[in-house]
Parts: sequence; C-alpha cells; structure tokens
Amino acid sequence: MAQSPTVGIVMPAYKAGDTIREAVDSVVAQAYQKWELLVVADDGFDYAHLLPVDPRMIFLNTGRHGAGPSAARNLGLERARQPLIAFLDSDDTWYPDKLSVLAPLANEHGIALDNVRFCYRTAKRPCGTYWDNPPEGWHDLDFYGQVSQGLWPVYRRDLIGSARFQEPLRFAEDAVFNLSLIARNRGAFLCARSLHEHKIRPGSLSQSPASAGNAEQSYTWILEHLRSGNHLFFPSHLVAQAVSIFEKRRDINRAFIESGLVDFQDFETRQRAQ
Repeated sequence: MAQSPTVGIVMPAYKAGDTIREAVDSVVAQAYQKWELLVVADDGFDYAHLLPVDPRMIFLNTGRHGAGPSAARNLGLERARQPLIAFLDSDDTWYPDKLSVLAPLANEHGIALDNVRFCYRTAKRPCGTYWDNPPEGWHDLDFYGQVSQGLWPVYRRDLIGSARFQEPLRFAEDAVFNLSLIARNRGAFLCARSLHEHKIRPGSLSQSPASAGNAEQSYTWILEHLRSGNHLFFPSHLVAQAVSIFEKRRDINRAFIESGLVDFQDFETRQRAQ
C-alpha cells in the first residue's frame, strides 16, 4: 500500500452498554491498523471499563445527557485530527476489510463508501443491502440521494472543512452532512461490496412508532432552511438539487405513512424497485 493515512473514527455512545463492545471489537479487528477511535459518551457513562485497553482509543463526553448523536459526532470531529475520518455507531459493526478497502479510495477520491448491509437485531428476517448489484465506481449526488438510510463513508479530513452535523435534527442529520459533502466533492466512489453492517433494532430513532413523524418534522426543517438561504454546507449552485432530493424523501415518508406499513426499509426498497 503506497499510502497509509491514519483514520480517525468517531463513535457516539448513548445507553450503548449492550452493543458497544461488539462495535469496538470490529474496529480492533480491522486489517488496516492505522486508526484512532474517539468514543463520545452522551449519557455521562464511562465506557472505558467495558472495552479493551488500546492506546489508539480516546474517551470523550458531551457533558450532557441525551444531547443527541449530532452533538456527540461534532465533538468527536473537533478532536479528530487524522487525515481520514469515519463514523461508526455504537450498535453497528464493520467487516475486517472496511478500512483496508475504503481508506486508500477515500485518500484518492475524497469520499469512499460501500454497499451497506442492514440486518434486524431481533426479527427473523433476511439481511439486505442498500443497492442490488450496484456499479462500482464514481457516482454523483443524485445517485446517493436516492437512499434514505445512512451511507457511512470514509472521508478525507480536508474535504470536511467546517461542515458539521445539524444539532437541532434528531432524524436525517447524517443525510444532510453526507450529501452536502458528496455535493462539494462532486460525487463519491462506491465499493460494490458490503463492508459495514447496520443493525436495525426496535425502538431506535428510525424504528420507533414516532419515526415517521420525526422524519416529517426533520424534512420540513431541512427544506425551510435550504429555501431561506441557509445552504447547510451544500454548494450554492447545488441547493436546488438538494431541495429536490429532500422533497422526494418527504414525499416517500408521507406515502409510507399513508400505506399503513410498519417497516420503512421494506417500503423504500419496494419504491425503488418500481
């Protein structure tokens, strides 16, 4: 490997005692060992005693209880000084070659991501992926804007600049952050393989009975800000495109509510298949 930049990994943690060890173990098990992991507690809990001792791990605390994933990620991002940046939730896992595949691609292209695999923690349902047999390579903002779930890229740190997660949002905050940076980078490189496993669990923000209502409020907030002149880190000439993407997401969410279905992942997969 010609270049091996260190990856700063930011992991927000809120009531994560049952899942965080598996998430951290998946980082420790990476074939690519040049990383630094910043665990950011948002519940006042000391997670260090649950996790392996490793000098590459840094423990931070928002100083609040339930400030939200955006606040935790922003704190971690402020402290992460490595050339590459990645985010991993405390209830997700990486496959061992996540960084060995994506770090060199991100270093070259600015942003690299994989075809995330999603699995249900409790329900006896098959796992799936965001795309079926996607073409590997460079794709633009419209391509990534079609997926409502988190994309989980590896970024080059200099590309992020002053961009931050929108702390008023408790839904789609990662979409605004990721898509704004993809827009600024004029696209991102997609690895067709699955290197990240997203765990869907009952009661999470995206799976709670209130999730559809939270999505409606978040999309309304995003659209109001984009239309009022707050670009939310999107380039000014691509704000209209961002508005179109989030209008479509709001429309899909409203159709989901009207459908009476209980699982948005299934609903969106059907919509995209049509």
